[in-house]
This record gives sequence, C-alpha cells and structure tokens, in this order.
Amino acid sequence: MNKMEEIRRLVDEAKNMVEEFQRDLNEAIEEYNQSVREFDVLKESISFSTMREIDEALNGVSNLPNIVARPLVKSDNTESLLQQIDPVEPYELEEPNAGTFAAKFWGFLTALLTFLGFGVGGAYIKGLEIDPSKIDMNWFNKAYSFYSELITGTPNDSAPAFGLVLTGGISLLLGYLVYWLITNRAATQNLQQAQAIYEAAKEYIQQKQSLLERVLTFKQFFNKAIQTVRKIRVFGDEFQARAKRIRFFEGNDFSKMVPTSQQDIKDLLQIKNDLEVAMEVKPYEKDGKVAPEVARLFDEVSGDVEKVKKRVYGK
Repeated sequence: MNKMEEIRRLVDEAKNMVEEFQRDLNEAIEEYNQSVREFDVLKESISFSTMREIDEALNGVSNLPNIVARPLVKSDNTESLLQQIDPVEPYELEEPNAGTFAAKFWGFLTALLTFLGFGVGGAYIKGLEIDPSKIDMNWFNKAYSFYSELITGTPNDSAPAFGLVLTGGISLLLGYLVYWLITNRAATQNLQQAQAIYEAAKEYIQQKQSLLERVLTFKQFFNKAIQTVRKIRVFGDEFQARAKRIRFFEGNDFSKMVPTSQQDIKDLLQIKNDLEVAMEVKPYEKDGKVAPEVARLFDEVSGDVEKVKKRVYGK
C-alpha cells in the first residue's frame, strides 16, 4: 500500500467511524428527548383527568385511614434536571491537501524555464542577439540547433528539430522530477496529517462516549418511569370507579364499609399518593446518573403497582 492509498484509508476510516458514532448518538438523543416529552405529556394528562376523578371519588368519605405518604423528591439545582438535549453538531473532519496543484505548477514552471534556458544558452553560445522583439521561429531553430550539433557533430544549424526534442525531453524530465519530489514530500506530510486526523477522530469518540452512555441510561429510566406511571394510572382509573360504586351502595363512612371495600379505598389512597409524588418529581442527575432517590422513588411506586396487581389477580 503506497502513501496515497494509506492516506485515503485513514481518512475514510476516520470519517466513517465518526459518522457512524454521531448517527448512533443523535438517534439516542432523539429517542431520549421523545421520552422526556412523553413523560411530561403523561403527567399533564393525569393531572387534568385521573387525579381529578380520584379527588372526586374520595371527597366526602369520612374516617379515612392514614397512609404512609411518600415524601416529595426534588433538587434545588436546576442545572441537574433531566431535560431535552440538543443534537450533536457534525464533526468537522478536514481532509489533507493533496498538494498536486503546487506540484504540477512547479513542475510545469521548471520544465518551461529549463526549456527556455536551453534556448537562451544555445543562442548565447552561437552569438545570436537575445532581443524579445527579434525572436522568431528562425531564431529558435538556430538556438536549439546548437544541441543537435553538440550531439551529432553536424554544423551549420542542421537538424534543429533534434535539438528541440532533446532539450524538450530533458526539460520535461526535470519538470517531472520536481513534480515527483514535491508530491512525495506532500504525501509524507499528508500521511502524518491523516494519522493525526484518525487519532483525533478516535479521541473525539472517546470524549463523546460518556455522553452516549448517559443518554442511554436516562432514556432507559424515562421509559421505565413512563410504564410505571401508566400502570398506576390504570389502577387509579379503575379504583376511583370502585370507590364511587362503594359509596353508592355502602355510604360515605369508611369504618362501616365491608373489608374488601375498605381495602379498595386504602389502595386508592396509596395510588393517589404515588401519582402525586410522580407528578411532582422532576427527575435529575447526580454524577452522570439518575439520582438514586429519584430511581428509588419510581421503584417503590412500581412495587405498589405489583402489590395492587397481586391483590386484583391473585398472583
């Protein structure tokens, strides 16, 4: 593999590596943002419907038992709140300059000046006047015929074409040599730059890897919290309807209700408290993770859901 192929390989690998990582990162960010929006919409919906129905179902019931209310969880540091995240801007990867333009320019200039130099040298040796106003095709034939005479030994301006071809070939050879030297030097420099670009791309991904891990962790938390709140809401809707039925047939005094009805009212009180704390909490982070007290709160609410589910379904 030559230098140019190695340069192309390093740059392409760096570009593909960064593009793939940024695609995964921005997809994760978009999914996380969607979860945050969904969580907020769900809380707002519960506040305007389910909570009002529960309050209406419990309003007027006397001798209600006291339940152990869960404390509200909140953070005074607004910067730690889990909010939507802006997508990552595209990583600017500057490809090495091939250097071919400069090489072609200097190669051409070298060939041209060398060819003209041969002409001026031949004209000087042959005693021709070097006056731009007097330079014509005949002047060129005489000037470059010197090199024909030098090689063939034939005098009197013979075979000027051979001199033109000879000096032109030498000029092109020198021009190509300059072109090769410049491109080779540029390739060496560009290879170093390509290696630096590749390492910079790897370092960029390593720096952003922690962000990706945080986003995935936060997204997983919100998805789990959404499912937990949805489940407790379902039971809230069901048990507020039970409470209304109980009050219709058994009256408003909790102490006079049958045991199964009392358990339904207790479950509704617990559901109400779980929904209240879930509606009030604004998830926040600590040390790059969901705050332990926030995660614990939703785990406890999920545990209450399972208890109610077990009483309803017997398993």
